[in-house]
Amino acid sequence: MKFQLLAALPLAALIACTPKAEAPAEMPAAAEEAAASLPTCAEAEAASGGQLAMLTPCRFDLGEGRSAVISSADMSEGDGLLRAEITGPDGASLQVIEEDATGVYNYPYLEDLTGDGLADLMLPQFTGMVNTSYALWVQGEDGLFSRAGELGGFDITLGSDGLIAASGRSSAAEWETGYYSFQNGALKEIAVVVTRADFEDGEPASDQPACEVIRSAEGVDIAPFCQPDAETPAD
Repeated sequence: MKFQLLAALPLAALIACTPKAEAPAEMPAAAEEAAASLPTCAEAEAASGGQLAMLTPCRFDLGEGRSAVISSADMSEGDGLLRAEITGPDGASLQVIEEDATGVYNYPYLEDLTGDGLADLMLPQFTGMVNTSYALWVQGEDGLFSRAGELGGFDITLGSDGLIAASGRSSAAEWETGYYSFQNGALKEIAVVVTRADFEDGEPASDQPACEVIRSAEGVDIAPFCQPDAETPAD
């Protein structure tokens, strides 16, 4: 997404889910043709927007003839199921991924969050007023995906330091950023940082620091996470 700096959704706000990776079945020729005729997910999102009771079926191009076909169950009752089916060049199903979702749907997206040059799949589980919770499915060299964990915020990106920064609002004037590394197939929390906006003239002064590391992994140097010239995240 957009930027990497200091802000992120508290872990308590992330929505737990039960992922399902099913044994795929062969896709008949008719289904292969139907999948090829689907709009891309970017096209579907541009046409219908987000915050939906059901997604328009769509596809991602994964390269080398492979696709991820995205569909959803009806979420009119507030609980839903998001489905991603990975298909090969011949249209055969290679993998089926399912994630529980709550409230409304937003479209998934692809982004390399591990820095290996392969696009990873971000499946939205829940969207609040600003922040969205995602299940991160990491693509392996075999072209299949494995679930690495969950991230939340309005901006999730891979930084130049090799850490994933997930930034989100915790209040109108306060942001949190969770920093994660990808180790042994899973996300590992490195640090959680709170960033607070500068007070305007005439506002009461605060005794809280503008930037504060509220949690960190053992042995982590926290100094780089609160630099004097750090910017607050953009909306």
